[in-house]
Amino acid sequence: MKLPSETYSAIDAPIQRMNPMTKVIVFLLLIFSVSFVKSMEMASFVLLLSVLIWILSKLPVSYVLKRMAAPLLFVFIFAVALLFSVGGADGGDIVGSVWIFNITSAGISEAVLILVRATAALLLITILLGTTKFDLIVKVLYDLKVPIFILQILMFSYRYIFVFSKEMESMKNSMASKGFTPKISMRSLTAAANTIAMLFINGFERADAVYQSMVSKGYTGKPAIITKNQMHAKDYVIVVMGIIIAVGIQIPAIVSYLSNAGI
Repeated sequence: MKLPSETYSAIDAPIQRMNPMTKVIVFLLLIFSVSFVKSMEMASFVLLLSVLIWILSKLPVSYVLKRMAAPLLFVFIFAVALLFSVGGADGGDIVGSVWIFNITSAGISEAVLILVRATAALLLITILLGTTKFDLIVKVLYDLKVPIFILQILMFSYRYIFVFSKEMESMKNSMASKGFTPKISMRSLTAAANTIAMLFINGFERADAVYQSMVSKGYTGKPAIITKNQMHAKDYVIVVMGIIIAVGIQIPAIVSYLSNAGI
């Protein structure tokens, strides 16, 4: 079954043609590395690299932006809060104020760094999920010895979140067909609470039915691995390049640490 997020996983593009094992390893290296980078220059470099990978993947702009919108909104709110939380002796110059809160140059730098890092990481995650079938990603993680219970959580969450979303949309349309209009009132709040309760009840019943069906077909909790991910010479070269880039963007932080330690 092809999930909605796997629509572009079979198109003819350089990123889609990559070995799944190679792709997952390189992308995870870049994602974890950019998540901890402290240098704006290095974070910007990874963001530009992510955009280049996006171009090579041929994923539509609408597809990528739609999937990045919600998490980026959360990160943006966090970055705005960070503007007012960095201060004190190391806060830098005050460049403005809102009510009783000061905005410092250090706060702006931290907020922009958070936004750049998050954008790069989210873009890489979106590209990875958009260019690779999820079952292949699970197989790669299984080969990399990721704990089984984590793989099960990932697998079932990803597979049935679309079913959950469809069920919620169906209930919303049913309420609308009966004349319900969301308002700020006790009646609307009661209806929303009842809808959420029914959604969880239906989800529990569906989960139990799916579990019983899987057990009857021999499910033991371990993913059935039929094919093996074979890596070739070029795949090892790409992985080595990914390691070099991932370590390279951490060099400013390493140099800074060694300098502060007097080494």
